[in-house]
Amino acid sequence: MENRIIYKNNSKEVNYLIEKDPNLIPLFKKTEEVVVNISKDYYKSLVQTIVAQQLSSKVANVIYQRFEKLMQNDMTPQNILNTSEEDLRSIGLSRPKIKYLFSLAEHVINQDLKFDKFEDMNDEEIIEELVKVKGIGIWTAQMFLMFSMGRSDIFSTHDLGLRNALKLLLNRPDMTHDDIEAYSLKWIPYRTIVSHYLWHIWDES
Repeated sequence: MENRIIYKNNSKEVNYLIEKDPNLIPLFKKTEEVVVNISKDYYKSLVQTIVAQQLSSKVANVIYQRFEKLMQNDMTPQNILNTSEEDLRSIGLSRPKIKYLFSLAEHVINQDLKFDKFEDMNDEEIIEELVKVKGIGIWTAQMFLMFSMGRSDIFSTHDLGLRNALKLLLNRPDMTHDDIEAYSLKWIPYRTIVSHYLWHIWDES
């Protein structure tokens, strides 16, 4: 289940952001629109995220395709738990990632993660639930909020690309994590939009 969100640089949200922070003008001039695919299959999205951790997108895609084949496209929590660690290792998954996938599966089976409740929860509540799963940290939870739930006000100081892009935009290479976090507050409630445009800062015009 995928939806698309299209962010345009002439939207009322972008105009609001520019009014709050004129330093964003070059950022939005550089990229007219950003298209984001939102995956509404929350469980599958987390499985993919765990598989892809610390891998290039190319390698992650290869291993995920192997994973789908091994699971015979049945990635239910119980099927994952029924798969041997040896078989999972054979397709290129590390031992820590296998533990993370098992942890996720157990949380879903035990109903410690109730995805149907997420829509009624705020961002911090969802992060608090997700980080209970072994292998899911704050950054992963924030990416889930952006790319699975389409939440509008997420900015991750844990993301190296975002930190470097903002330093480049502002020509402030010495900004600390705290500096960046404090600076991003002026973009509330549309920090997600800024995040997506910052990830495109090195794209050709």
